[in-house]
Amino acid sequence: MFQRLTWLEFAIDLENENFKNYIDFMEENIYKEQSQLERSYNEHIKNYPPEDHEQIFEYMYEDQFYNIEKVFPKIMRTSALISQYSYLEKTLNTISNECERKYNLSLNPEDIRHNGVKKYLFYLKKVVGLNINDTEILWQKIYAYNQIRNRFVHSPDEKFTAKEKANFEQKVKGLSFEQHPLDPNIFELKSIDKEINTDFFELLTQALKIVSNEIKKKDKELDQ
Repeated sequence: MFQRLTWLEFAIDLENENFKNYIDFMEENIYKEQSQLERSYNEHIKNYPPEDHEQIFEYMYEDQFYNIEKVFPKIMRTSALISQYSYLEKTLNTISNECERKYNLSLNPEDIRHNGVKKYLFYLKKVVGLNINDTEILWQKIYAYNQIRNRFVHSPDEKFTAKEKANFEQKVKGLSFEQHPLDPNIFELKSIDKEINTDFFELLTQALKIVSNEIKKKDKELDQ
């Protein structure tokens, strides 16, 4: 079983590297497309007097700039976050099932009534007996990312209360809000920056490292 866990750690490191490379690749392409459009616009207007530039932008480039700067990055960054969170959840599921077999436990992870990451953390903490404090800021940030991820998936209107806005601004990076024009108590998501994925990547890497180290400690205690 020790070799199995070693293989699992290797697989985690490999997948972590894949996500890191993908995030870097995605951001490089976002920047590349934005730069190319900017150059195209500047090249186009240089043959026209300054007073015509605004009209050229409105009629020929405004939609392109909006898509390249707002729409496409938002779609790609939210998709990347959803994929990262699903990977974290799937990996914790795999680790939990490995622990069930390794330690011959009577309870299965699916017997736990919680959902998603909370289910597997509860199992690893209460059933496996790992020293994981899910009230620490690391896990609270991960839970906040889960909440925003669920909003991306299930709430397309993207309207937030002042309390929700304050919570996400404290725990989730890369989000920018603006007040609703008709209701000052409601905030809309204005933009999503690259930090949402780079920060969550660091959190999930740290989380999986903590779980892995706790399993090693338990194996050492049991002399396995």
